[in-house]
This record gives sequence, structure tokens and C-alpha cells, in this order.
Amino acid sequence: MLTNRPDALARILDLADDAIISVDGEQRIVLFNQGAERMFGYSSSEAMGQPVETLLPPAVAELHRRHVNAFRESGVVARRMGERSTIMGRRKDGSEFPAEASISRVDVDGQTTLTVIMRDVTRRAAIEQQIKNSLQEKEALLREIHHRVKNNLQVISSLLALQARAMTDDATKKMFHESRDRIHSMALLHESLYKSDNLARIDFSEYVAQLADHLFRSYGVAAERIRFRTELDALQLNMDSAVPCGLLINELISNSLKYAFPDGRRGEIYVGLRGQGTQATLTVADDGVGLAPGFDWASARSLGLRLVRSLAQQLEATLEYTGGPGTRFRLTFKPGA
Repeated sequence: MLTNRPDALARILDLADDAIISVDGEQRIVLFNQGAERMFGYSSSEAMGQPVETLLPPAVAELHRRHVNAFRESGVVARRMGERSTIMGRRKDGSEFPAEASISRVDVDGQTTLTVIMRDVTRRAAIEQQIKNSLQEKEALLREIHHRVKNNLQVISSLLALQARAMTDDATKKMFHESRDRIHSMALLHESLYKSDNLARIDFSEYVAQLADHLFRSYGVAAERIRFRTELDALQLNMDSAVPCGLLINELISNSLKYAFPDGRRGEIYVGLRGQGTQATLTVADDGVGLAPGFDWASARSLGLRLVRSLAQQLEATLEYTGGPGTRFRLTFKPGA
């Protein structure tokens, strides 16, 4: 019920589901519609003339008073209450609830009246919390999945390493060794996602450093003899792009370590990843001896180069090769959403 207001205006305000509350310069209630009665549990006669802090939890009452005073002095006509999306209200029975609120001012004959419109968002807040909890559970599950996939891949890698030790044929042992490195490159991706704050995207610069470190150790190459240099933009790739890129880098660095620097030759291996607009460019190069004259890399039957071509097709990428001196592979692709 409203007092001291024309009946027509009172009926209009009472039709509103939201609480509409006006206060005078002393922040005492001068208007309390039926929406406010339903929301707070006070009748209009009980609320009229009471300080507005009656409707607020004690912990925020003083902060609210300072905010209202600052609004009054600002000269602004209307705005949301504070910088946060919700405020807290307190009902007659002492229970507290979240609410959205906006505040406006009217100056008449030197007197300022502030009007607050509040909406109880208890149900919405509960739904949002439920969604948040559900997302946290799903995130925990995804982390566990990536952790288990990584562990399973590491087990497979270890089994291949054990099997390779039992081999007496060098060519077969080499095949097991290379397969183990490919599996390890995928395990690293899942480990990166498991540790990442973003379960959808890979910090690729960190991943490349870890992958290169593993390959140098795997082939027993000292960093003092072959320097590893990178120029990596702060790009984050999704799994659809990261897996083929990781395998491709694995193949090309492995080829450089195996063939580019024979007889203890010194040199450099370079990996670059640059992003421009919707395109990304991945470059893997070395300054070694290069491919043999007349060697056709585009039709070579070696498993490594076949994989490179296949992975480029998977990424729908343009793959370019430049030789002499050294080798340079350049891949241009769309990194994905």
C-alpha cells in the first residue's frame, strides 16, 4: 500500500512485481509498494519512516549509505547500484537474499528523493551456482581424462622403449624409437592441457620447448653442439590444431637431429610460430647439410615425410620447402576457433 500518493499512481506502482522504494534526504522510507511488501515481509505502514538500512544486512548497511550519499552528490540521474551485479537485502524474518537494483533521483523544490527498484534474484542465483558447480565438475572430469590419457600414452611409450631394448636389429630398434617419440609428443599435449587453466587450448610455446628438450635427450644430442632457437608468438591452439602441429614438429626436428649434422657438425635448429589475423605460420628449419641433390621430398616414401605431408593435409595447410643451405619447411594454416 502507498500513502500520500494519487490513487492512479499508487495502483500503477503496486502492479509492479519489483520492489519500488523511495527515501528522503535522511534515507528514510517514504514510498513502499506492494512488490516491496511481498519481497521484504513488511507492510507499508511498518516500513514508512524507517531508515532504509532496515532492509539491508548489517554488514553492508554502512557501505550502502556511503554509496547512496555519493550518488546523491554525483549529479547523475540514474544508474545501477554500485559496480557489482547484485546487492543483498534482508527480510523481516532476518533472512537475506540477493537482488538486482537500480537507483534514480528526483529533485523537487530543493528536496531530493531517491528511488530504488529491486528484483529478487534468489532463484536465478541458485541456478547460476548450480551451473557453476556443474561446470567445475565437468572441468575436473576433463582434467582427469587428460591426465589418464597422458598416463596411458606414457605407458605405451615405456613399453615401446622396453621392446626396443630387446631388439638386435638396428632398423627395427630405430622404428620403435621413433614411434615412442611420436607417442610422447601426444602425451605432452595432454599433460599441457591437464596443467593449463584453459582446458580447450594449448600454450604452444611452452609445449614446443618441452618437446624439443625431450628429442635432444632422446637422440643424445648436446645443446652445446646443436643450438635450438625459437620465435613463437603467444598463440594458443586447440587440440585439433595442436596434435598435428606437435607431430609435424616432432618429425622435422627428429629428421634434423638424425641427418642434418653428421660427423659431429655444429649448427642450429629453428622453430617459429607466427600468427596474423586468422592465419598461422609454422616454420621448422636447420642450417645443416640439407637434402641430397635431386631428392623429391614431396613424393618421398619415408614414413617421416609421408607423415609431414599427411599432417599438413589434415590441417588443410599449405606446405612449402626451401633447401640449400640447410632445410626449411613452412606450414601456413588456420589455427582453429
